Amino acid sequence: MSLVSRAFHDLLAEITPLEGAFSPVLRLDKHPVGSLSLSDLSDDCVRRLMADAIIDEPGGDAKLAAAYLIGTVSWSVCEPLAGLAVRGHWLAAAKPDAISLSERFVRWEEDGKRGVSLAFDLNINSEGVTFIEMPTAPSFTATLEQLHKPLIQALRRLSGLSQAALWRLVSDSLAAAFLEQGRAVDATGLAIDHARMILRDQASKLFNKQADFEWVDLPEAPKIGDWMRVRGGCCRYYTSPAEDVGYCTTCVLRPADSRRRRYRDYLRRTMLL
Repeated sequence: MSLVSRAFHDLLAEITPLEGAFSPVLRLDKHPVGSLSLSDLSDDCVRRLMADAIIDEPGGDAKLAAAYLIGTVSWSVCEPLAGLAVRGHWLAAAKPDAISLSERFVRWEEDGKRGVSLAFDLNINSEGVTFIEMPTAPSFTATLEQLHKPLIQALRRLSGLSQAALWRLVSDSLAAAFLEQGRAVDATGLAIDHARMILRDQASKLFNKQADFEWVDLPEAPKIGDWMRVRGGCCRYYTSPAEDVGYCTTCVLRPADSRRRRYRDYLRRTMLL
C-alpha cells in the first residue's frame, strides 16, 4: 500500500528530527543529485566515507572508521523508518535503488570542545517501496538487512571488523530509533515491544540477545526515571587516539552497575531540578 495516497507528506511533517542536526531529514522524492545508493557503493566511495566518519578522530584505525560509519548510516536509516513504524506504517519492501542517503557535515560544541561530524539525510523514492499498516517483523527486518548488507560487506572487506560486530551496531541503532520515536508519540512501551520483536528474532541478522531496554530511576527521587537502551555492540570509541577516551555509558563492554550509575548521573543532570 502506498502511503502517498494517505497524506504521507502530512505524516512526514510529524516526524521531527529527534537529535537535532544529527538526525536525518526524510525526503519522499526522486534521489537528489549526489545522493548515495546503499545498493551500489564502490570501495573507493566507502573508503572516503570511512575517512569522513572519523574526521574528528585523527589517527583512528580502519575498524573505528567502520564502526562509526555503520553506526551513522544505520541511525540515519532506522530513525525515520522507526518513526513511520510507530505511527502505523511499516516498510515491507524496497527496490534496491529506492532508498539513498545525502551526506552532510554537522558542526558541534559540547563541554568546551568543538568539532565536525558526519551525518546523512534519507531519501525515499515512493515508487520503489511498499508500506503496510500492520506490524510485521519479518518483512521489515528483511528490508533493513537488504539495505545494510552491501555496506557491511564492504566494511568487513576494507576494515577487518567482523560482520557480526557490524550487524550488532545496526541492531543498536534500531533499538535507539524505536525508543526515541516511541517517546516522541508517548508510546514508549509499544515501541520497545516492537524493537524487541525484531531483536529477538534468531533468524535475523539483527538478532541481538544483549541489546535491550532497562528502566532506571533515582533512589532519592523514584518518580524520576527513564528507559535506558542497553547496547549489544561497541562503537569502538575506546580505541580512539584522542585523550580521555573510554567506554560509552551504555556500552556492552561496561558492567551493568556502571551503566546504571552513569545513567543515573545523566538523569540528575537533565531531570532533577
